[in-house]
Amino acid sequence: MIISNKTKIPFLCIALTLLLSNASYTAGEDIKTKAASAVKGLKDLTLTCIVTYSNPKELKKISKDFSKRYEFKKSTIKYKSPDMFKMEGSLGLIKGRIVFNGDRKALVIPGIGVNKKDDLKKDPHKRQSDLDIGIFSDSLWKHYIVKNAETVPGANGAEYKITFVRSNAKSKNITCWVTSDTMKLRKLEKYESDGSMKSRFIYTDHKKINNSIWIPMKINIYNGNGKLAASTEYKDVKINTGISNSEFKL
Repeated sequence: MIISNKTKIPFLCIALTLLLSNASYTAGEDIKTKAASAVKGLKDLTLTCIVTYSNPKELKKISKDFSKRYEFKKSTIKYKSPDMFKMEGSLGLIKGRIVFNGDRKALVIPGIGVNKKDDLKKDPHKRQSDLDIGIFSDSLWKHYIVKNAETVPGANGAEYKITFVRSNAKSKNITCWVTSDTMKLRKLEKYESDGSMKSRFIYTDHKKINNSIWIPMKINIYNGNGKLAASTEYKDVKINTGISNSEFKL
């Protein structure tokens, strides 16, 4: 069969598209494998989170609910793989905790009689994972739909750039940048459906805990206007202390 010059152009375009699509898929699978290896020793984690700076006005530009997270100036966070998360803190004399266990969530504030439970099956964006702590792992492929993964130049060498979405918000991209050698989460950006940036997270001062898992000790949060909205620091990070499942009882 003889292919004319007119036919060659669309044929080459299709071939190139398939080639790039396959390359993206291969890169994604390689990154997923490396991400799993980077956290293979992580069973559970405990840390103290301290809010070193917060600007309620700038935080509310991200979302009203988002700003509430930073009202607790000091909190204890416990995480157990793969999907159990607990945050306890105090707002003045009032103590409270938020617990996530799979598709379930509970907000408990004993002092004022609050004990609210929610089913998150239809609200996956409300779940918490190791990514919310600042740890990049293969759980990304479980909690999100990965649209694209590629290798890009970075300030300190090659990085991985991964774009993904929630199953119930497929038009709202989330993009993160991860160092290719150590799999440290360096930056994460969330976008609205129109492509405008909603928030940016910058992760720095990474520390290797127990010669095992890299944790960012400082996180700066910016809103869509590029204004610093909050800063947090981690202290007393411990991994694999044998946290009981009862800690995440709802």
